[in-house]
Amino acid sequence: MAISQLSLTDFRNLKSTTVDFHPSFNLVSGDNGSGKTSLLEAIYVLCQACSFRTHQLKQCINHEKGSFLLFGRFDDFKAGLSRSGKKLEIRIDGKTIQRRSELVRRSPVNIVNADSFELISGSPQSRRKFLDWCLFHVEHDYAQNWIKFKHALRQRNKLLKSRQDLKLLDYWDQHLIEPSLEISKLRQRYSLELESMLQELTRGMLEGIPVSLAYQQGWTDGEALALSLEKTRERDIKTGFTNIGIHRDDLKLTTNGIPVIETLSRGQSKRLCLALLLSALKLVNDSCQSQIILLIDDLHSELDEQARNKVYQQLLGLDLQLFVSNINTDIAEGIRGKEFKMFHVEHGIIKPQKFS
Repeated sequence: MAISQLSLTDFRNLKSTTVDFHPSFNLVSGDNGSGKTSLLEAIYVLCQACSFRTHQLKQCINHEKGSFLLFGRFDDFKAGLSRSGKKLEIRIDGKTIQRRSELVRRSPVNIVNADSFELISGSPQSRRKFLDWCLFHVEHDYAQNWIKFKHALRQRNKLLKSRQDLKLLDYWDQHLIEPSLEISKLRQRYSLELESMLQELTRGMLEGIPVSLAYQQGWTDGEALALSLEKTRERDIKTGFTNIGIHRDDLKLTTNGIPVIETLSRGQSKRLCLALLLSALKLVNDSCQSQIILLIDDLHSELDEQARNKVYQQLLGLDLQLFVSNINTDIAEGIRGKEFKMFHVEHGIIKPQKFS
């Protein structure tokens, strides 16, 4: 769902204010350190109850204050989020909610920034997170299976670490296997859909370089998960944690059978990362009833003009509310002629700008 208005108080270096947004395109300019990334972060935090810049939301509190407050008006609901040093409170339409997922499902949001370009060269965890974002928003049972899996994995690892009551491992193995297989099945299915979309996008963005995407499960290929857990139990006991499972899944990206990280240039890798992200957006956009909020932080410093224009051309075909930050007020060719709002951030003060 698009966000029409954001009110913020004591968030990072931003001055307390209320901002009205355009339902489709919003451009944010400002010098480095001015607060433009903090504005995007505030939107992300309100939608996700977590940040793309820190693991601790208390770090988002203005250093002179004891808490921050965010309030947003969306298409069909209102949300508020406050964080003090010790407490996080989330409200939807005035009612306090206990589960973060209730907020997250209502307002799909994603961020494209410098960290996004680690999708290929980064850890398998970043690629699992990328895939799981799709699954969370298109498969209603996914969140519940993920909660079950995380609980069973936590309990199993606790037993392995303590090396006590190891007879309970059989019990927790069963509770681990059921949600794992459901999640694995979904990851396999949507990896195939992503590959189909990716191949279409890379024809234009990578100038014909073929790219294949394949799901790699986190245990021996062709072997039942139950058997793999049984075979690795002694190793798990020695190491004190579960060595195999869906928390070891990965996505393998290759060109002509060779890992793309070994063959693509830095510029080509960035284009591939964006093609992956666009594929995910298309997948969710086709399946989700809610409009996606996409935050793009300083893309102009990462890509040349030709690549940027190709990205914006693809984005225009999706049902998105777009927020783009940039140091200057340059308007990407792909957005020219469209209606949008522009904001300038200076010393934490957000000011609407007119563009002529």
